[in-house]
Amino acid sequence: MKIFKILLCYIFVCGLTFSAQAEEINISLDKNVITEADTVNLTISYSGNSDENPDLSSLQNDFQIVSNMASQRMNYINGNFSQIKSWTVGLKPLRQGKITIKPIKIGSVSSNYADIEIKEVTDVAFVPDSRENSNSPYFQIEQSISPTNPYVQQQNIVWVTLYDSLGLQDGSLSISDDTLKNWNIIPISSKPTVTSEFINGKKMNVVKYAFAAFPLKSGKINSPQFIFDGAYIKDVGFNFPKFNDPFMALGIDFQNAFGQKVPIRMKTKIQPIEVVSVPDGFTGTWLPLSNLTIDAKWSPNTKFQTGEALTRNVTIRAFGLQEEMFPSLSFPNINGFKQYPEKPEISSSVLNGQIVTTAKYNIVYIPSKSGNFTFPAQEIEWFNVNSKLFQKTVIPTETISISVNPNIPDKVENTPIETPIEPVIKNDKNIENKSSSGSSSASVLAKFMSYKVYILPAIILLSLLLLLLKLFTSKRKNKDLSSAVISSIRKKNYTEARKNLILWAIIKFNNPSIQNLKDIAEIVQDADFSIQLNALNQILYSASPASLNTSEFLTIYKKIDKQNRKSSKNKEILPNLYN
Repeated sequence: MKIFKILLCYIFVCGLTFSAQAEEINISLDKNVITEADTVNLTISYSGNSDENPDLSSLQNDFQIVSNMASQRMNYINGNFSQIKSWTVGLKPLRQGKITIKPIKIGSVSSNYADIEIKEVTDVAFVPDSRENSNSPYFQIEQSISPTNPYVQQQNIVWVTLYDSLGLQDGSLSISDDTLKNWNIIPISSKPTVTSEFINGKKMNVVKYAFAAFPLKSGKINSPQFIFDGAYIKDVGFNFPKFNDPFMALGIDFQNAFGQKVPIRMKTKIQPIEVVSVPDGFTGTWLPLSNLTIDAKWSPNTKFQTGEALTRNVTIRAFGLQEEMFPSLSFPNINGFKQYPEKPEISSSVLNGQIVTTAKYNIVYIPSKSGNFTFPAQEIEWFNVNSKLFQKTVIPTETISISVNPNIPDKVENTPIETPIEPVIKNDKNIENKSSSGSSSASVLAKFMSYKVYILPAIILLSLLLLLLKLFTSKRKNKDLSSAVISSIRKKNYTEARKNLILWAIIKFNNPSIQNLKDIAEIVQDADFSIQLNALNQILYSASPASLNTSEFLTIYKKIDKQNRKSSKNKEILPNLYN
């Protein structure tokens, strides 16, 4: 009996020992040396029966956890079941230097330690485990900036040069967050230039990028900083046979296909830059440029006639100015013209390493009277960054002659009603000496007077018929124009609608001086119709977006068309409708 108890205790102790040995945690890293901003994978392996997840709180002081994936594997060996759980945790370091990862716990079981070194990203890339580190560097990045003392918002050119001796793949440049606070960076070219050079006896690929950099504030700031992220393929540990060139021309690179992709990170060195502020006393729009040109001309086939739209094209090119810094410009009103400036078209391009911003203005003028008109000179002041002097570029004075438009219908007159001619009756000297001949004359006179009763009503009736015919013709013409207005509005042909509306108003109100939509609004004197004409006018000439409710427009127009109003030129219902 005593021996049996001793045997049970031995079995129990062995079971505890087996359980303690079976429950185990191990951690390992896929890389032991990385650069800042790189990511390392921590693998946690656990063999045991606990359903708990590993406690990762000890990692939070030194790393940012960017991913966490779990897996499980079941084993059956010699009639015994066992399970192995594993977690792969992606870690991004929060500091540089050597970091010791403390033991990870699951329940009451702790893992081993792990060490990793975090290297600073510099202008020379770290190449881990290279077999030729004695001949470093393999990768390097440099930058240069010109000028070194720019004015605020002046364009600088930044050259970023990348040196590569092992064959970089999937490389890209980015801009640091601090740079974006002080600079606006614009690529000058979509692709870099690539050349091959021998430097210190080593063949290098030299990759050059060009950027335009605009300082956003004056004073001492750091130069722009660029960060390169890429990779190269590390050779495998065994050698492949050397294939002939024809095979390699097919794009088959077995060495890279079985190699290891190693990340490469570099960043350019920064240097302090002293940015010059706007000169004291200057209060205008600050434009630091190398050149500014202005070209003003009228659109081709322009007819300088009353009532015809004249479009003046003004093109301004600013050399060394970013698009969002282009100033807003206005053009003076010209007496005798209705003016409708359109929204400018602003674009940018690159010319000889400079950002060139181009603004195209289309200003529509409609002359209301004929004669000679002068457009005054207009100037833009800018600062020449080469001469360090202020300059002015001028749109010169221009005089144009506006003639009478022959297409505007002549004045419409009412056809005068002719007065019927009364028959002239001469006094017969022998009328008092009535004889047989006198009796005959009296008889003729009496006969004529009897016809007069019928002649006068006939003449009056004929005149009325002529008047009715004229009114019918006028109404028919007005009806045709009214149909043309309705048709052009429904088709949304607003230019044709404006023309038809003017002709319709001239006929309807018997006023040939009507030349534009404002004249129609003034003579109709209907507030709702004026609002519709204003909307139509904005669609044709205004820079601001506008739309026309065609159904509402036609409803109001048909109401006006049925009315019969007389002209009242001097009375304005909405005097500021088009101002």
